[in-house]
Amino acid sequence: MRRRTTLALALVALLAGLGGCSAAGSLSLTPVDDRALAEEASRPAPTDAPPDADEGVVQRAIDNGTATAVGDHPPVDERLPFRYDGRFYAVDYAENGTAPGYDVGIRIDFNASAVDGTVVDYDELPAVDRETLEFVLSQEPPDEERLEPGYDFGVGATYTESDAESSVLAPTQEYDAVRYEGEVYPIDVEAERETLTVYRYEAELVAESHEAYAESLRERHEFELSGLSDAERTVVEDALNGTNYIEDSDNEAFDSLVDRFRAQEPVEETDYGGSYVVRYDGRLYWAEIDYGSYVTDDDGPTRPAETPP
Repeated sequence: MRRRTTLALALVALLAGLGGCSAAGSLSLTPVDDRALAEEASRPAPTDAPPDADEGVVQRAIDNGTATAVGDHPPVDERLPFRYDGRFYAVDYAENGTAPGYDVGIRIDFNASAVDGTVVDYDELPAVDRETLEFVLSQEPPDEERLEPGYDFGVGATYTESDAESSVLAPTQEYDAVRYEGEVYPIDVEAERETLTVYRYEAELVAESHEAYAESLRERHEFELSGLSDAERTVVEDALNGTNYIEDSDNEAFDSLVDRFRAQEPVEETDYGGSYVVRYDGRLYWAEIDYGSYVTDDDGPTRPAETPP
């Protein structure tokens, strides 16, 4: 089964810069019952993904216990369990050998005044080529003033040998342009041999129901926010009505709360923060905290002075 990565090669250059606020840290607390807690701490299985799509490996692993995928990096790398048909499954993977394939790059000209060469309708392309091009062609057309003559941007993908056998674009480009929704776009394809990794996925049932999974989460992760100072309680109360962004880097109350949270076992954790199961004033919450600039070299991972909300 193929592993493809669709990536805009130069799309970023066409986007306007995004404005917004920044914060030295943040905290949010969302009230949950068993069902909501189980869903916060899991991901839906991608049951609507096409059978050959990257995410389809999750469904195949759940259905069969194991599944394989081929690519230049794991198609799915999710730490939280997946929920499917009311049950919850941990899905993990390991490298399991290599397979030959191709590294493919396809550039697209979005403002060609004329088209030379052979043209193929998008709907007539093999599935592997349609899925590769869909990411770019299905986007909102870029503004003309942002485009220059020649190829503008495109997509990158990895093709297995099986993909290459069915493809009309890689490794051998058989068409010079693609017609999509009435517009014709010249394309340029480059393909290089690459050794791909085979990933073996395994799925393990971890809970039969929302209630069973929530119970295991509470048993392992729940802790109580109690004995708070007035300043700490203010920070927490402000996090009950939406994310509380800490604007300054010397908020002693938030600093103290960071220490409280980091002393507990998170459900999910990054270098920058974590997700926790918290009981506060008798109610259960799903808490998400961004440590921001409140974590130093001495405390653990280093953070930049400000992080975007």
